[in-house]
Amino acid sequence: MSTDNVIRLRMGSAHNDREEALPLPADWNATMCPPRGGKALTPERIRDAFAQPVGMAPIRKAAKGARHAVILVDDFRRPTPAEALCLHIIDELNAAGLDKSQLSIVLANGAHRTMTRRECRARVGSAYGRVDTVVSHDAYSTDARFLGFTSATTPVLVNEVAARADFSVAISMMYPHGLTAWSGGAKMVLPGISHVSSIRAHHCRSWAGPWGGPWAGAPGKCRARRDIEEAAALFGLDAVACAVMNPNKEMCGLCVGHPIKAHRKAVSVARRVGRTDVDGLAPDLVISNAYPIDADPTQLSKATLPVRSFGVPVLLVVDYADPSPYHGTYDGPLAAYNRLPAPELRPHTDEHLMNADVFMYCPQYGDTYIPRDTKWYYDNNWEHLTAALARRFPAANVAVFPAAPIQIPHRDARPDLNPTLR
Repeated sequence: MSTDNVIRLRMGSAHNDREEALPLPADWNATMCPPRGGKALTPERIRDAFAQPVGMAPIRKAAKGARHAVILVDDFRRPTPAEALCLHIIDELNAAGLDKSQLSIVLANGAHRTMTRRECRARVGSAYGRVDTVVSHDAYSTDARFLGFTSATTPVLVNEVAARADFSVAISMMYPHGLTAWSGGAKMVLPGISHVSSIRAHHCRSWAGPWGGPWAGAPGKCRARRDIEEAAALFGLDAVACAVMNPNKEMCGLCVGHPIKAHRKAVSVARRVGRTDVDGLAPDLVISNAYPIDADPTQLSKATLPVRSFGVPVLLVVDYADPSPYHGTYDGPLAAYNRLPAPELRPHTDEHLMNADVFMYCPQYGDTYIPRDTKWYYDNNWEHLTAALARRFPAANVAVFPAAPIQIPHRDARPDLNPTLR
């Protein structure tokens, strides 16, 4: 941990990736709390991950005899190196005997809005021209196939293009998750390519009691995660490629293989990469940077959950690629949502400043981004915001999490968070 009065944070992961120097009030004592991190994988190590997968034969062998293969890819809201991983998987599928006409890519948006053609091309890059079909999943499309029910009675309806394939590989990124303990793997099926009815049935239970979480917990003990993995088994997910990213948005870990076994190994890697030493830290305020999962407002919980344990107000830093807070599970069809009147901007008042528990610096605030939550205190001017915060928090001790969504606070006085990965 290091102390400074100017913090340097990366922002705009999905559209304007850069480092910003952000000055703090002179009487603040700021402590930078980076995660342990990891070195970017070399091309050789990436090839090794495909050559020696976890719990299964290499894809080039496992896919032999398949008539059609689909690659499920997480959407632009995650910094997963989708193009590079798609190209590796396509090479594996070609080696198994499948040609371009037998390959599809489905962008697993879940209930987020569908991606535009330009966004799809940007997401998968040169892989776009090496497959027959690229589809951006629409959770409200009726072009879906019913595959059955999980043991928790979640109906599994999935994208028809994906369902037609007889071999499937899912690409995703690993980070702690509030509803399913960890992201990635089978989540590319549910919610990734599922109909909104399936997503709603699963998500609405995830908020309740022992069904969802705990954040960064043991995935095998999370009922919501087990439900997702049952859905993926009904779909017939054959393999996963789970990427672990460091604070510089570099892939520092990759686990390829069996949908559950490779996922659990990736969780263990992500725990090491995200471990953040906070022993003895007692801040008055936490600055939580939403990078590298800062593409839209539906991702904000990824930046708040890691720092809740401090029990102090939080200042979020975020720069969206898509400032719309739309989520189809809760907001209904996108066209109807877009016709709703925009919320009104809330004026800054001393009462608001002194009572808010969450503050946000966002360049789009008041222009393309008008938030729904009026309890938070927002500003698009860093100097104006920090001057106001200096009145609320004079001579404050401030902890800074530079890549909060991938970070796991750790105190040496207590055991590591849920080390069991079963």
